[in-house]
Amino acid sequence: MAVLGKIRERGLLLVIVVGGALVAFIFTEFDSPGSSGDRGVGTVGSIYDEDIKPNEFSEALNLIKNTQQYQNYQEGQQIGLAWDKLTQDRIIDVSSEKIGLNVCNKEVYEFETGNININNVSPHFSNVFINQETRIFDRNLVDDWLENFDNLNAEQRSFFLNVENEAIKTRYTQKYQNLIEKGMYITNQEAKFIVNTSKKNANVNYVSIPFSSIEDFEIKDEEIQEYYNNNIEDYQNEKETRNIEYVTFTVVPSSEDDINVRQELTNLSIQFKDSDNDELFASRYTSQLLDVFPYLKKEDVTDPKFSELIEMDLGTVIGPYKLTNGRYRLSKLSEIVDRADSVEASHILLTSENYTVDSAKTILRDIKKQVKSGIDFGQLAAQYSEDKGSAIKGGDLGWFQEGQMVTEFNNVCFSSKVGDLKIVSTQFGVHLIKMTGVSKQITKYKIVHLDKDVLPSSETKDYYYALANDFITALNNKPVDTSFSSFAEDQNQLVREDVNVDNMKFNVSALENSRDIVKWMFDANIGDFSNSIYTCGNNYVVVSLSGINKVGDKDLELVREQIIQKIQLDKKFESIQSKITEGSSLENIAKTFNTDIKTVGGVNFDNTNLNGIGNNPNFVGVVNSIDLNTVSSVIKGVNSAYILSVNNKTESSDIQVNSNQRLEIQNSKSSGSFFNEAMKVLKDHANIIDDRIRYY
Repeated sequence: MAVLGKIRERGLLLVIVVGGALVAFIFTEFDSPGSSGDRGVGTVGSIYDEDIKPNEFSEALNLIKNTQQYQNYQEGQQIGLAWDKLTQDRIIDVSSEKIGLNVCNKEVYEFETGNININNVSPHFSNVFINQETRIFDRNLVDDWLENFDNLNAEQRSFFLNVENEAIKTRYTQKYQNLIEKGMYITNQEAKFIVNTSKKNANVNYVSIPFSSIEDFEIKDEEIQEYYNNNIEDYQNEKETRNIEYVTFTVVPSSEDDINVRQELTNLSIQFKDSDNDELFASRYTSQLLDVFPYLKKEDVTDPKFSELIEMDLGTVIGPYKLTNGRYRLSKLSEIVDRADSVEASHILLTSENYTVDSAKTILRDIKKQVKSGIDFGQLAAQYSEDKGSAIKGGDLGWFQEGQMVTEFNNVCFSSKVGDLKIVSTQFGVHLIKMTGVSKQITKYKIVHLDKDVLPSSETKDYYYALANDFITALNNKPVDTSFSSFAEDQNQLVREDVNVDNMKFNVSALENSRDIVKWMFDANIGDFSNSIYTCGNNYVVVSLSGINKVGDKDLELVREQIIQKIQLDKKFESIQSKITEGSSLENIAKTFNTDIKTVGGVNFDNTNLNGIGNNPNFVGVVNSIDLNTVSSVIKGVNSAYILSVNNKTESSDIQVNSNQRLEIQNSKSSGSFFNEAMKVLKDHANIIDDRIRYY
C-alpha cells in the first residue's frame, strides 16, 4: 500500500529525523552555470528550468543534518550534500518519467514490509520500525501503521510519509542505476584477460631520476604564451570564481591580560587548597575539562611539577605556573592512597546498541542471581556477553593495571575485592563484573589540576578593532590610482590572497568562519574594498576584490606558475633523455646520474600503485609490454623519470572463466562507475542553476 500520493493531497513535506539511519548516497560532484537567469528572487536555484524553493532546499538540508553519518560534517559540506541529493533526486525523477520507469504500489509495500522476502525491506524502514525487545525490524509495526493510517495523528502520518518518500526516491535511483549498469557487459574473453593478467607478476630493476635533481631552465614569456595557447582546454573556468586580497588584525592577549589570569589563579589557589571535592572544583574553573584524574604510581609520574608535588604534604597546591602552550596551571596533591597494583576480572557485556540501560541492568541482575546460586560465570558469559573477544574465554579479561580500562569500569574494579559481583554502565553498555584477583596494595597519588587560558579581554579586542577601523578610514582617503595591496604594504600590513573562490566556498583560505566574506565578494566589483570589518576567529579582516574569473579561458597570469612548472618538467625530461645513449645499461645510466639501481616486485596490470614509486600507469604499461632484460626508453612520471629492465616475469596458466566469475568481475569493475558517469552527463544537460548564495 503506497501512501506517497497523499503527500501531494495534503501538501505535507516535512523532513524527519530517522535516528540517523537513513541510507545516504555518495554523489558525484558536478559543475553548474554561474548566471542566475531571469527567475524570481525567491529561489535557491533551478533544475530543468523548474525552481527550487528555499523551503524545499531547507527540508533537504535538514534531512542531511539529521542523518547520523553527516552530523559531524561542516555546514558547508552538509549544504553541498543536500544540493547534490536534491539535484540527483530531481534528475532521476525526470529521467524515470521520460523512460516510463515506475515504482508500483506492490513494490512499495514489499520494501516497507518484506512480505515476500525480508531482505527486500528498505533500510529506511528496517532502521526505524524496530521491536524494542528484540532490537530488530518488525514488519508487524509497519502493518499496524498502514492499517491505522487514517487514525494516526498529523505528526505520525507526516513521519511515515517522509520515511516512505525517501525510500521511494532510493528505489528509483536503484532501478535507474540497475538499468544503466545491467546494460554494460564484459565478454568471457575480456574477463579471462583480466584474470590472467592479474596473475602475471614481474620483478623490475629501475633507475629513478628526480626532476628536482636537474637544474631549472630559464623559461621565456613566449614559451609560456605558446604552451598556454596550445593547451587552453586545460585552463578553463567551468563556473565564475573570484580573487581576493585581505589584511588581518590578529587579536592576541596583552601583557595585562596575562597578569590578570595569573592573579585570578593566585586567588583561586586558596579556595582550591580548602576544597573538599577537588575534581568538582577543578571542573568548575578550568578551561579544559578532563574526564578523569588517574591514580598514579610514583614511577608513572613523569611531569616534573607533579614529581615535585608528590614529595610534599597531602593537600598542597602549587602554582600558578605557565605551561608550554601558554596556559597557567594550579596543581593539588589531592589523594595519597594504597590501592591494588593490578586486578583480574571477568565480565559480561550487554551493548548500548542492542539494549537500553534499564533492560540491560534487569537482565544482568538476573544473571547475577544465577551466579550466586552456583551457575558458572564463564558459561553465562559465553552465552550472553556481547564482548565476543572475552566471551569465548568465559568473560576473562586477565590482569590489568590502573587506567587501562574506561573510568567507570576501572573505578569499580580497583575498589572491589575478590569475589565481588558489580554492575556498572560505561560508554560500551552495561557490564556485570566478577572480581577474580587483586594484587598487593601499593601507594598511589592523585593530582588534580586546573588550567586557565590567557584570552584577550574586551579592551584588547577593542584595541585591535580600532586598528582595523583606522585602516579602513585611511583606505577611503587613499589616492584613486593606488591599489589595495600597495596601500596596505605602505602601512606595513601583510597582504594575503585567495584565488578562484567559487560562490559556495564557505571559508576563504586561512580564515575561519568567513562565509560572509565570500558572499560580499560576489556582490562587489574589482577594486572594491569592504567598509565592514569581518570577524574570523581571532582576526579582524579587511578585504578587497582583486579579480573576477569569468566562465571560459582562465587568465594567463592566474596559471602562469602552473605552466612554468609544466614546461620545466618537459625540459628536464628532454634533458634526461638527451644524456642517455641508445644501448646504455642500467648501471651506466645510474652512474651518469649519480644514483642507484632499485628493485620493485609484484608489478602487474591489476595495480598501478607501486611500492617506492607511487601511482604510475606508464611504468606498469612498459613492464607488461617489454621483453625480459631489455632496457626501456625513458618513462615520464609525476616527479621523476624512470628507466627500467624486467628481470623476471611469472606467467600465469591459461585460466578459464565461467559465467558466474564473469558476472562477478563485471560487477566489481562497474561498482557504480557507469552510473556516476551517466549522472555527470545528465547533470550537464539539466540546465542546473545554483543560487544558494542568496540564502547560505
